[in-house]
Amino acid sequence: MPYERTWALRCAGEFLREVRRSDECPEEFRRQAHVILRHYPEDWDITSQSQRYDPQSSPFCWLGPEESRDEPGS
Repeated sequence: MPYERTWALRCAGEFLREVRRSDECPEEFRRQAHVILRHYPEDWDITSQSQRYDPQSSPFCWLGPEESRDEPGS
């Protein structure tokens, strides 16, 4: 479901930011998270793309508006 992909993309970004800040993670993990986040979409990018969701005009929509901030399926 497109809204689940939106949620997963947002959660993955949050996870990478946590890894980057954590002193408990090995330096190599923090460095790799930093590299990935340089090209990772910001929250406003994700929101902007998900608001363009229109399954009628484009059946290949990848992101959709989030139904809630809770984990999908819960």
